[in-house]
Amino acid sequence: MATTSSVDAVLVISAPSVTLDDYATQALEAVESYYDTTFYTDTFSDSDAASSVDDAKQAIISASLTGVVSQVTDNLNNASLDSVVQLLLSSITIYAGVIYLSIQEGSIDEDSMYNAVLRYVQEGPQTRFYGQMFGLVCLDKHISSIDESAYKWQLLDDLIEESGLPIASGEVESAVEAILDIINERGELSYYLDQYIENRTNIDSSKFTDSIKDKMLDRLVELDLTIDENGYNSGDYDKYFILAYNEAQTGASDSEDPIDLIYSSKEFENTWDFSVDRFESVETQGITKSNILAAGALDYVYCVGEVMRVFDVANALVLRWASGLLDIPTGTTASLLYRFHKRRNERSTPEERAMLYKRVLNKGDGQVLSRMAVNADFTTLWEQLLAEVMKYIYKTERKAYWSTWQDSGVSNSRIYQVTEDLQYNLSDHMTGMAHLQVTEDYNHLQEAIEIIYSDDVRSYYGGSTQSLWSTIERIAKEEFGQAPNTETIKTMAVDGNKIFEWIANFNSSSVKSSQFEQLISSVEAWVLARETLGGKPYKQSPRSLPSAPPRNGRSRGNGGANFIAYDVKEGDFDDDDAEFDNFAGSGVGGDDEFDHW
Repeated sequence: MATTSSVDAVLVISAPSVTLDDYATQALEAVESYYDTTFYTDTFSDSDAASSVDDAKQAIISASLTGVVSQVTDNLNNASLDSVVQLLLSSITIYAGVIYLSIQEGSIDEDSMYNAVLRYVQEGPQTRFYGQMFGLVCLDKHISSIDESAYKWQLLDDLIEESGLPIASGEVESAVEAILDIINERGELSYYLDQYIENRTNIDSSKFTDSIKDKMLDRLVELDLTIDENGYNSGDYDKYFILAYNEAQTGASDSEDPIDLIYSSKEFENTWDFSVDRFESVETQGITKSNILAAGALDYVYCVGEVMRVFDVANALVLRWASGLLDIPTGTTASLLYRFHKRRNERSTPEERAMLYKRVLNKGDGQVLSRMAVNADFTTLWEQLLAEVMKYIYKTERKAYWSTWQDSGVSNSRIYQVTEDLQYNLSDHMTGMAHLQVTEDYNHLQEAIEIIYSDDVRSYYGGSTQSLWSTIERIAKEEFGQAPNTETIKTMAVDGNKIFEWIANFNSSSVKSSQFEQLISSVEAWVLARETLGGKPYKQSPRSLPSAPPRNGRSRGNGGANFIAYDVKEGDFDDDDAEFDNFAGSGVGGDDEFDHW
């Protein structure tokens, strides 16, 4: 009979080849001590659950998973792991605890256990490890306690999660000092800025993008502002937030919209990070994250601008205003309409936008130039990602349905593989002038939305209580005879952008549960939205759950892989099965019509 000591041989992960900082060594020892016993009593309430690391090792033996664990260990040793993850897994005590968690969730095949290990090590051990290192440095600096309820410290978790902490000798203290500097300089300002956005301003919270908030904080720091809570509650600081917002907006307009090059002699630097307005408050060799995010922004512009017809609606409003049918003689809205009108010849034409959608995303019917290569593979890869996620959802639900069926894991390895394929695909095709084009088109879209959502326009079309979406639907119905399903299209734009974010940020060695769950949620929402719009995404037939699990036997040697959510039917697949009608190139307000003003 195998002993727990024999399991140690399959739990050996090589430590990172770096001289550890003393703080890292002490923190590792503290985490190991926790995962020796306390972890099990804190995590599991079942009397049959493991209560120590030796029990966890025995569970590996009892489940006959020594061979699977051995292969997972080999795969981890051959992977390019983050140094902190590698350090934590090099501790048999910690690694055994993470393996036990994987077994408890049912991840008992090679692929699913590998992914579960990487997920769990970052959620538990890594968080505790960073906390220990940070605390040790603080103690040496005579910061004996941290009041987590204090406003400035509420930034701490985000800062550590975003940048992590190093483990190399001599680097930990300086990294912690840098975080402390940010907390002391920006912590309270960040808290009050969030409170201002949530409670004290009439500006739509969707306007406060991450980029705008960062610029506002920069300005507030420059003002050397120290906020008193009573003064804040009485509105004494509102003027500073308004000033910072206006300057952030002005700066964004001058530096982030390529069309401003026409009116400025300044050298242009594209500073937009391609994060889009969602209407709510890793690079490796060959993979360019910014290209993927830019492609996601382009898809967003396509959905909101073309499918929802926001560009066409704004053009229709400008035509009405120019012909005297929309009586807005002066004011902010009149300025917006005039600006939109005067810049019509400098903005990308509907045909140019359609060409970009077709070249990068293979969307629509735009005509491309003879030397342009259409990214036809994107459609196939995107559909594969959706299909793999839907299969994963179905198999997970099936497994939960058969609570006693524990001999088949649910693997997400195919999702990871298709995601990597999409990373390379989009990195290769969102190139050249496309970055500036999508930046300009997004700014064009925001100008259109600002016109439609103005008080004057909403009052004219039913009252200022009208939402952006109902206003778009009403104008489109009057102008074009058909109202778009704005809520559904918005879902496709926002959740589609979240899927692109997953692709851009994906690193198989550092996927967190929260990221994976967000992907699952976004794909479900996106697929349902496309079905609602009448799309035919897979030509697939859903199958109901059988009344009983399959019998054990040699016919199940594939580990249950045949039990999937949908049967993919062989047959022709064309662009129309995965596309909307493309409105780019056929919109209201083309150049010929404008020339008659």
